[in-house]
Amino acid sequence: MVVAITHFKSLFSEYHHGPTSYIHMLSKPIAEPRDTAIHQDDIDKLKQAMTQSVKKMSSKLAFYGSHNTDKALQLNHLAYYMKQNVYFVDCKHLVEKYIGETEKNLSKLIAQAGSESWILFFDEADALFGRRSTVKDAHHKYANQEVSYLFKRLSQYPGLSILSLTKKSKLENIQYVVDSVICFR
Repeated sequence: MVVAITHFKSLFSEYHHGPTSYIHMLSKPIAEPRDTAIHQDDIDKLKQAMTQSVKKMSSKLAFYGSHNTDKALQLNHLAYYMKQNVYFVDCKHLVEKYIGETEKNLSKLIAQAGSESWILFFDEADALFGRRSTVKDAHHKYANQEVSYLFKRLSQYPGLSILSLTKKSKLENIQYVVDSVICFR
């Protein structure tokens, strides 16, 4: 868990453990002038997402790529310019093995973030979509329901939510349910 948050917490002057082991709160971003390695049209997508979020409209982004430092820098810039804190979710630890528990965790998490007007950042979101498949048995059915539930709740969330992915196959599964995909080289 420490490795997942390391790149990110160094760019914020305040860091706090959340109420559970998979939640971290990052505040007071340190703006650094360094640019991230993204395309110009991705910059336009980020501006549009910021505008929607400021208007309390749902905006879902996918950060795709393996370069965590650039993702951390971009998240820092978003938090700085939007003057919002980040609710950092370590997805590897969010997913529960018991049916229904992941949905309960997501529900509490999104409700609290909505009341605080935070940026939701789902790190290693590949873990959430790892079990998405054709329905072969009851377990697969519930795994697919978790993914559907997540996107339903994020669509209702009045702010910016970001899913960080590294696997292309996972991105292909969700690219049609997020507003924009930001690619990091």
